[in-house]
Amino acid sequence: MNGSLSRRDVGRLSALAALALLAMPAAQAQTEDKFPVKPVRIMYPFAAGGGMEVVLRVMAEDMQKSTGQPFIVENRTGAGGSIAANAAATAAPDGYTLFVGPIGISAITPHLRKLPYDARKDLVAVAKLSEFSSAYVVSNALPVKTLAEFIAYAKAHPGKVTYATSGVGSQGHLGGEMLQKAWGIKMTHVPYKGAAEISIDLIAGRVDLSSDVTMLQYVKQGKARLLATASATRLADFPDVPTLAETGVPDPRATGTWFGAFAPRGTPQPIIDKLAAAFEKALKNPDVIARMQPYAMSPAFAGPAAFEKQWAHDDELYGKTIRELGLKLEN
Repeated sequence: MNGSLSRRDVGRLSALAALALLAMPAAQAQTEDKFPVKPVRIMYPFAAGGGMEVVLRVMAEDMQKSTGQPFIVENRTGAGGSIAANAAATAAPDGYTLFVGPIGISAITPHLRKLPYDARKDLVAVAKLSEFSSAYVVSNALPVKTLAEFIAYAKAHPGKVTYATSGVGSQGHLGGEMLQKAWGIKMTHVPYKGAAEISIDLIAGRVDLSSDVTMLQYVKQGKARLLATASATRLADFPDVPTLAETGVPDPRATGTWFGAFAPRGTPQPIIDKLAAAFEKALKNPDVIARMQPYAMSPAFAGPAAFEKQWAHDDELYGKTIRELGLKLEN
C-alpha cells in the first residue's frame, strides 16, 4: 500500500470540504439566532456608585430578564477609561464583551492620548443609551442673573471670568473653548480633578462658571445660580430657567454628554441588533428612567446606524477643536 490518494479519495475529500464550507454559514446563523447563550460582560470605566453606573446596573437586570442571560457590569477603572475600552476592543467579536462609556472616552481621549487600541477601527457602535446637556451655573458672587448679562459681563471683562472643568482636554474644557468663540468672549480656564473640588470653589466664589450638571444640586440649595441649559426642553426641576435655544444664544455643540454601548469590530450585525434591542427595551423601564432623573439625565436611545453617525460627528467635532488648540496629554 502506498501513501498516495486515488482520484476517488481526492474527490471524496473535496466533497467533504465543500460540505463543511456550506455548513459554516448555517452554523454561524444558528449561533447568532440563539445569542446570548452565556453571560455578557459590560466593561465600565468608572468606579461603582456614579450616576450612569447605578443606571447601568438596573438596565442589566432588565436585560437579563429579556434575554435569559446575565449582563455583568465590570468596573475597569484607570488610564483615563482606556483599560475598560481596550478590554472590549481586544475581546472576541462575539457579542459577549461590551464597553459602555461616555463621549469623552469615545470621541475625545483618542485625540489626546496614545492608546493601545484605535477606537474608531477596533470598536463598533451598538446603541446610544443616555444623554445629559450642559447646565450653565455661576457663582452667586458674580453680578449677573441671566445668560445675556453673563455674556455682556464677560465681554466687558475679557479674561477675568473663570470657568471650571474636570481637567485639560475634558469635554467641559473643549466645550468652553467652543463657547468662547461662538459667544465672542474670553474666559480663563481653571482645571480641577473633579466636580467635588469645583463645587467648593464655585460656592466660595473663587471660580465663576461651571457647565457640570452635578452643580444643579447646589442651585437647589441656593448656593449657586443657574442661567440656562443646553437641553432641548427646560429641566423639570428648574421650569423658570430657559434653554439656550430660547435665549437665542448659539450652541456650537450639536450634542450633549452621552453614554453609549460598543462592541468589538467584527461582531456579527444580527448580534449587534439583538443587543441594541435589549438596551432599547431596558431604557423604557420606569425604574431606569427614575434612576436617571437625579442626574438630569434622560434616555436617548439610538440604534447602531444612528449612533454611529453621531459618534463620527462628535469624533470629528472634538478632534478638530483639539487640533486647533494644539492639545496633547501625556499618558
